[in-house]
Amino acid sequence: MKRILALTAAAFLWTSTATAQQTFEQTVAAAQAAVGDIARYQEALQNPDPRFQYAMVQQMLKLPDPALQRIAKEHALFSTNPVMREAAIKAIFDSGTLLRIQLAGTADAYPDFTDFVKSNGGFFQNKSGEFLMRVPAALGNDCWGKDNKCILRQVGNTIQFNRFSGYANEANGTATLGNDGIMRGAISMKRGKETIQMQIDLKQ
Repeated sequence: MKRILALTAAAFLWTSTATAQQTFEQTVAAAQAAVGDIARYQEALQNPDPRFQYAMVQQMLKLPDPALQRIAKEHALFSTNPVMREAAIKAIFDSGTLLRIQLAGTADAYPDFTDFVKSNGGFFQNKSGEFLMRVPAALGNDCWGKDNKCILRQVGNTIQFNRFSGYANEANGTATLGNDGIMRGAISMKRGKETIQMQIDLKQ
C-alpha cells in the first residue's frame, strides 16, 4: 500500500512539474511573439511617408494593447515634424482616450475649483487636484464635444478647453504641447474668476 502511495505521489509530482514546464515554455513563446510584434509595429512607424505614419498611429491607438498604444503616442508626440505632432493630438483625441487633467495653484484657496473637480468625479485638496475626462465625439476636424458645443478645440499644438453646465460656459482654458508629450496651460472658472495651472500628459 505504501509503495502504491509513493508511486502515486511521484507520478503526481512528475505531472505537476511537466505542466509547470509546459506553462513556462508557453509563456516564453508568447513573450517572444509579443516582442516580435512590437518590433514590427516600430519598424512600420519608421516609414518615410508621414501620411502612412499618421495612419499607422491612428490604427495602433485602436488596439487593445496599452503598450502598443503608448508606442504610437510617443512616436507621434516626440516627432521632430511639427505637422506630425499636431496630427498626434488629433489622433489621440479621435481615439476617444481618457484624459487625466491635473491642476495645481499657489493661491490660499480654490473653492470654485474644489466644487468643480469634485462634481466631475475627481479630488481637490491642498491647492491641487485632478479629474478624468473622456474625450467626446468629434464634431469636426478640430472640435470634440456634444450638443454642437466644442469642449475641446485644437489650434495647432494648442487646445482650448471649455466645460459647460447646461448652456453656460462654466470653465475654460488653453494648454500647449511640450517636447515631453505633456500639454501645459491654465484654466479659469467663470463664476469665481479663479485661475489655476493645468497639465495633461498625452502619453498616458
